[in-house]
Amino acid sequence: MHRSPLATLWSTGEPENWSQGPRSGYLWWPAAGAPPQPHSWRDAAERRLAAGLVLEPGGAVLHTDALGLHELNVRRIGDALYFAARIDPLTRLDDCPLAIDWSAWANLLVMMTPLGDETPFAEIRHMEPATAWRAGRDVPGGLRVERFEPGWLAAGPDKPPAPEDVVDLIADRIPHRAGPVAIGLSGGWDSRLLAALAVRRPAAQIEAWTTSTDDGLDLDIPHARTVAATLGVPHHVVRPGPESWLQEHREVWRRTQYQTLHHAWAMPYARAVHCLRAPLIDGCLGDGLFRTRGDHAEVAGAASADEAREITWKALSTHFPRQPEVWAPGVGDAIAELGLSAFHRVMRPFDGHHAAPVLARLNTRYRGIYTSPAWLLGPEAELWLPFADPDVVTAAMSVPLSARRDHAYYLAMLRYGAPTVASLPSTNDPGDRPAPGPQRKTSPAALAALAASITTSEDVRSLLGPRMLAALTDPELRARQTRWSGPLYVLQWASMLACWRTQYGSRLRWSPLA
Repeated sequence: MHRSPLATLWSTGEPENWSQGPRSGYLWWPAAGAPPQPHSWRDAAERRLAAGLVLEPGGAVLHTDALGLHELNVRRIGDALYFAARIDPLTRLDDCPLAIDWSAWANLLVMMTPLGDETPFAEIRHMEPATAWRAGRDVPGGLRVERFEPGWLAAGPDKPPAPEDVVDLIADRIPHRAGPVAIGLSGGWDSRLLAALAVRRPAAQIEAWTTSTDDGLDLDIPHARTVAATLGVPHHVVRPGPESWLQEHREVWRRTQYQTLHHAWAMPYARAVHCLRAPLIDGCLGDGLFRTRGDHAEVAGAASADEAREITWKALSTHFPRQPEVWAPGVGDAIAELGLSAFHRVMRPFDGHHAAPVLARLNTRYRGIYTSPAWLLGPEAELWLPFADPDVVTAAMSVPLSARRDHAYYLAMLRYGAPTVASLPSTNDPGDRPAPGPQRKTSPAALAALAASITTSEDVRSLLGPRMLAALTDPELRARQTRWSGPLYVLQWASMLACWRTQYGSRLRWSPLA
């Protein structure tokens, strides 16, 4: 796409390009819609939520988006900075051994995704939110990192927008398109709000798609069916086979670049979406921006910034098991320490911000969640992400935590934007739930496959304690470990680590964790 003394860009597809005076640029995968073209890399990063390459007189700038959602990875070798959306090509630039980043792997388990600039490899870095690398003849050393503060961080709670205004803003961010449009409809609130906003448009041709999330309850399917029927839209359900998790999980790990334990249930749905000849509306980010969380009140009453961060970290890491029998001596403590240290590092810039718990989720957990639209549904499908808009993010940052109590703010949004479906049953409803039934990820064959992959790697086995080691060879004990999520996540994490170790074993300089 571009070749000059300062920068070269290859792309498998044609990225969007823009020009403004002496500047020009390429941007890819903008999460936000298409307002007027950017005039700088910061504008492209914040207003389009895009990664890209900007060419200026005497310089070139490689930037990521202002939320850090995109996978833009870099590796520096000598005076050159190599970059790629995928990690694997950056491992093949030379024959030097690569080291494991244990903080990234710790956070894969504790926070469900690496944090900050982490990737599974120490030499390859993920570009953090609102950052860029600049190359230029006048830049000391030829390369430097630049950062900026997105405008939504300055949004204060003194004049919060009305729920109705936020809904109208979200509705405006759903593109107008003639012809069929699909929407991923779950049993929650984000997708039903977007569906209700989409169907009220004249001549709308909306179809809803739902799948099983493999939680043993499958409440999404009946809840979504009721919402679709009430809105009067055709409803399609993708029902994965009983061993689909076993069949698909390694492909999901590969597509998400070994950077999340989420989404292994979603591949059959993603394959169906790839066959659609229509754009798909997805509710990604809505839940994180507007729902109430259990740590909100505690954070508001914290005595210090350190205490506030610890409260949110504990709320986000409840699935992480610390029992001595799960881990080899020192391993569980080392993983927890690495995870907490990285969380403090990522969150310190937001100390004192009135919406710190919301920012915590956007800057940690949502990096892993976003891999679903980016790397499973996309890049094959055309996605619309109305919540992923800088004005929507700014509006969410303006809502004080006190106004969110008991989901009051979001429920007001639903009553205004989706009145016919706001009160229908949802997966967010409080109260007792039925005991879960069989799950595809805990079938005997799926658990046996996890155990077998772990058994092949002595390095990975050495991280586990006696109970987990015994479960590798005892199917009955293995099944008992899955009665709560902690040990199951450990098995999945250890299996992913073993598979990654096998794939890159000839290149890895393995070092012990503890």
